[in-house]
Amino acid sequence: MATGGGWGQRPGQRMAIRFGYDWNLSLPSRTFHLGRTKGGKLRSANIITIESLPWEVLQQIFSYLDISSLLCAGCVSKSFYQVANDNLIWRRIYCRYFACKSNAWKPRGVAIATEKLSRITIQDCPTGFWKKEYISKCAGLGTKRVGQLLKSINRYTGLPSKYKETVKALGITWIIVLRERNGIEHVKEQSKAYFNDTSATLCWNSTVWPSLTSLKALYVYGVTPLFHLSKTPAINGSFLRPRRRSLLAEYDLTNLEKLSTYVGGDKLIKLQCLYPGMLLGCWQEDGELAVIIASFHCHQLIEKSTFGSVTCQYSPPPHEPVLDDIDPEYGLHGYHCHIALHNGKSCFMSGSFHNIICRKEFIQNGFLQITVISSNKESQHSTISGNLYLPWNTESLKGSIQHCCLMDVTVLDEAEKPFWSVSSPVALHSVSTSTIRYSYLGERQAIDYEDPEGKVHIELMWLEEEQQYYIVNLVLYFIVKKINAWFATNY
Repeated sequence: MATGGGWGQRPGQRMAIRFGYDWNLSLPSRTFHLGRTKGGKLRSANIITIESLPWEVLQQIFSYLDISSLLCAGCVSKSFYQVANDNLIWRRIYCRYFACKSNAWKPRGVAIATEKLSRITIQDCPTGFWKKEYISKCAGLGTKRVGQLLKSINRYTGLPSKYKETVKALGITWIIVLRERNGIEHVKEQSKAYFNDTSATLCWNSTVWPSLTSLKALYVYGVTPLFHLSKTPAINGSFLRPRRRSLLAEYDLTNLEKLSTYVGGDKLIKLQCLYPGMLLGCWQEDGELAVIIASFHCHQLIEKSTFGSVTCQYSPPPHEPVLDDIDPEYGLHGYHCHIALHNGKSCFMSGSFHNIICRKEFIQNGFLQITVISSNKESQHSTISGNLYLPWNTESLKGSIQHCCLMDVTVLDEAEKPFWSVSSPVALHSVSTSTIRYSYLGERQAIDYEDPEGKVHIELMWLEEEQQYYIVNLVLYFIVKKINAWFATNY
């Protein structure tokens, strides 16, 4: 039989190639021709494709698909989308995992009539109703357990003490999306994640990175499985199951030299920091990407990684101001501060400071100054174990960069609620001072951090004979606008 459309293949063969199935092509084709077009090609009256099958047949075929395949099929075309959202299919899936039928015995005639009436009722619902019901039910399965895990609060940090277990319970991972100027996107799965009391350190390694000069933006997403009940085979160590994304942070890469801050480097790579908490490790030789490291504070990290969308970040509920100005002449008081210096794997210093106060005379130049560690009170000075450094790893190489680390700062208000939270890469730099301290004879260095809400200034002394640093001064600065908005004051 002649072939339709001049393709040189039978219609069944075209359909088999298009959908990648191994079908029996020896069956006779039902295509016939009415004549030729103006170009001389044969014109077909009916070309059989899978989309031309009756609705009932497609519905029966789709009913055999697992959840992941059903969702993928819905992305093929509009007609497939309608079938993949059919309420009867999703009602069966819903009842397969959640009890929704009575086990009471019924006569055969009554059971058949009930089933027919049930089908009519189900189809009266809007298209996709039972799909949404199933997704909502699955999404709420772990809510109760997660709520119990988040109830336990660390009295030193004011944060959930079991957020690592919560991340595991929800199946949260993090990915990055690198978007080129021409719109092409490169998705990288998380390589490693390290957790401590107040932050999560995330690493992405790859043997192939896109050219840094061709990149427009970098996006970080929290990723959670859409269905905890779906079981699909693992391929290359990852599960082929539907996942939802929540935008955690986005960074502009069009003008990296202007927007980034140099943190440090060694013979192989250099580290560039982007606010908030993103480190780009680039090769010293050609400036291309080698490794990406991010540090995110765990305050509301679960919410930010699950409740956002692909295009919008999670927006926390508005804060209700609590008046804290008990004595107007005294200033604000009752702050708690927790600070940690670490590199993800190792912690160099972790300390909590309570009942910190601020008198009104220290509110100057639009900033409120809080001294956590005073240089004049040696009893407050704190030690740091060993040298500060940041390790890095690629697929084949590894190393460490000296005189830099990750810093976590958590400030709690009088009600012990997180008031300001910071997790960011920082670097040491030398400072000169005319003051001579005979208690510390060594090199004086400092760590400085600044964001739109506040600043951190840390002064350290290196003691050569003890081979360790001492923190001799720690000062926090908050913008007055933040204080007024949080406490309903008018400074």
